[in-house]
Amino acid sequence: EIVLVTGVQTCALPILAELGLRSFLPAAIQAPIIVTFHAPKDPRYQFKAFYERVKAKGFILYPGKLTQVDTFRVGCIGHVNAAEMRAAVAAVAQVLQEMQVLDI
Repeated sequence: EIVLVTGVQTCALPILAELGLRSFLPAAIQAPIIVTFHAPKDPRYQFKAFYERVKAKGFILYPGKLTQVDTFRVGCIGHVNAAEMRAAVAAVAQVLQEMQVLDI
């Protein structure tokens, strides 16, 4: 299952920020298609393991390939309701906890 939602307001931006994850772009200029987040600073964070664990929980993230800093991206296209978006964010939170990633 791919995390796809309509618009930036419903696209994990506010809820992932609650986990401490930082958006790469300021909200004022954030496009509604892909939201890019800074990767956690914690040395225990490794994108491949993070990706696989989140995928195992039913959600797919995208690597951040378009920046000079480590990032990951969330697709925001299609229709996913608020409960499904909360489930995606919960999966990300669970994986970060499982990986013992503390320095976000």
